[in-house]
Amino acid sequence: MLGVPALPLWTSRLWLLFCAVLITVAVPVTVADYDIGLPLAFAVCSVQAGSLALAVNWPRLGAGLHLVATAVVVLVNRDSPDQPWPLPITGLVSLGALLLLLGVRERWTVSVSVWWLSILMLVALVATSPDRYADPDQWGVNLTIYSSYTVTLLAAAIAVGQRGHIRRDLAQARRDVELEQAQRRYVEERARIARELHDVVAHSMSLVHMKALSAPFRLTGPRPADTDAEFNDIARLARAALTEMRQLLRALRSDEDASDPVPQPQVADLHELAAALVKAGTVIDLSVDERAGNTSPIVQLTIYRVVQEALSNVVRHAPAARTRVAVQVSDSQLVVSVHNEPSPRGGFAPVATTRPDRGGHGLRGMRERVSLLGGELSTGPTPDGGFAVEATIPAAA
Repeated sequence: MLGVPALPLWTSRLWLLFCAVLITVAVPVTVADYDIGLPLAFAVCSVQAGSLALAVNWPRLGAGLHLVATAVVVLVNRDSPDQPWPLPITGLVSLGALLLLLGVRERWTVSVSVWWLSILMLVALVATSPDRYADPDQWGVNLTIYSSYTVTLLAAAIAVGQRGHIRRDLAQARRDVELEQAQRRYVEERARIARELHDVVAHSMSLVHMKALSAPFRLTGPRPADTDAEFNDIARLARAALTEMRQLLRALRSDEDASDPVPQPQVADLHELAAALVKAGTVIDLSVDERAGNTSPIVQLTIYRVVQEALSNVVRHAPAARTRVAVQVSDSQLVVSVHNEPSPRGGFAPVATTRPDRGGHGLRGMRERVSLLGGELSTGPTPDGGFAVEATIPAAA
């Protein structure tokens, strides 16, 4: 049931209440009207009601169990010629409830398939019961009532369900567009920075280099003996800065020039990230739920970047602080937490920047990444003097 959100708490409780009421009504009806033993009636009706509760989270398994239980009910009830057959009143209600749930929660193909299976199953059970088959007035009316009311119910449920699926698909498409736009802005910003570095900073450093080299020949008159050596040092530093600037420009332009896409880090790469920081002197306790590796690549990339940025802040602001990193899967959400204790060397907590020219960095960048997936990010100091970062991300994003 990928992409279908969990039922609200009040709806889940109401559905469980319906299942409980169903079993309390179905058991005495089955015992009294069909002369079935209490243990068998209780067992079969429990499976019927329990499969409805199960179908909320595992719809196909719940539907299969419900059809099997319904078939057993039909078989044990066929020796009661004076009662509705093949489906008792409680069977009509429970199958209708199952189709209603499937129509709202599942794709229409699933709910329609279950409806057809129920029709074929009931017809087959009637055909294999010669004593009851001879009375078409009874089973024909029963099946007509079932098929007509469930078709109406199923059509309404599918209409509501498809509307919800369309809204979720549109929301996902909107998130995809926002991610694409954010990526494009990111690439454009890198290109702009590269141009400015090349046109302004690199040009200025080239002038510094040339002036420092030519200064001993341009300047006349007496000057201290170590002046030439000082100018040579300035020229050497300018050359080194130009070399580093060229490397930075190549890195900034690598996204535009690369012919092969660079593999993006995933949840499994967190162990390598933590190991590298441990070698550098940071104490890290890492705990990763294996189920996080089954989420989409964009979710795993976001998890990695959040942890990476949070650990970078620890290294910068709380060096050598003991840090706990946890990636947990809870229901339909992922919870990523990074908590560092106070640094033994002293330090200060990172602060989210509000400057427009710093977008995409630090805590603000983490918050933007998480919000694009419909999640939330909370940051702040802890009572023990450390700092905590916690991100909650929908697992189906």
